[in-house]
Amino acid sequence: MQWGKIKTLFILSFLILNIYLLVQLLEKQEDADKDILERSESTIEEQLKEDQIVIPELPEEQAKEPYISVKEKVFEEEDFHKYDGFKDQRTVIVDKTLVVSAFKKPKKFPSDASKETIENFAKKNFAFPDDYVYWNWNKEANVLIFFQVKNDRPVYYNQNGMIVIYLNDDDEMEFYTQTMLGEEDARQDKSSLIKPIKAIEILYNANELWTGEEITKVDIGFHTRAPKPSGVQVFVPAWKVTVNDERDYFVNAIEGWVFSNEEIDFIETTLTYHIERIESIVDHKEIRKKTLKILKDKLSEIDRGD
Repeated sequence: MQWGKIKTLFILSFLILNIYLLVQLLEKQEDADKDILERSESTIEEQLKEDQIVIPELPEEQAKEPYISVKEKVFEEEDFHKYDGFKDQRTVIVDKTLVVSAFKKPKKFPSDASKETIENFAKKNFAFPDDYVYWNWNKEANVLIFFQVKNDRPVYYNQNGMIVIYLNDDDEMEFYTQTMLGEEDARQDKSSLIKPIKAIEILYNANELWTGEEITKVDIGFHTRAPKPSGVQVFVPAWKVTVNDERDYFVNAIEGWVFSNEEIDFIETTLTYHIERIESIVDHKEIRKKTLKILKDKLSEIDRGD
């Protein structure tokens, strides 16, 4: 009889203990859920501030914009007659869409030149200078890159709308290649653009922004969305987010995904593409020989990682 009471007492004690532990577990789970909820409800600005990531004054985004469709421009010989800079060049048009122009005598380029100096100096030497904007001097390939502008915005990393100036080891301009996009055709339907802070949030959530960094500039341009078999290309507005004045990211301003931004891979692909096209030149053997050697040498250096 005494043993039965003791057993009942033990059962009740364990039951009370289990109830107590369950209450403690539920309280801890509630606190954890609350922390998660509070963090998820905190704004991206607060998260950036907590990680000491500085952001600049952001541009005002357009409410809605369309995709644009563009074909390659067909060059004509008379396109170049009005520019004095071509007097010192030997120019070939390949398949009507690629300009290959070699300087009769290499032109020295100051290695410490500012962006403005580069633009003013280089634009005197190619056609349609106002349609391009200087992008970068890629030291690894030792080339100057200019992107074409559409609707007052640069078209980032498109082989059919750019100028690449090839420099030798003495930073002299040997020759350049030029492609150009024709008139754009905007689609009738428009889509809402994500805000620039949303583009930053996408990069933050993708772990592309690190503690203590500074977002130095946010601009909008165009990026290639999808090529078509007809040769028409579709461009979408894209936010360019520059970090520490040295890294650039591109975020689709409608769909919100991040474009690839490996510049050296793009240059390598462009070199290969231009080699294939220049090899088709039948006449102008001197230009063909000179430019192919430079392109292949640069491609080989990139492959070796020199």
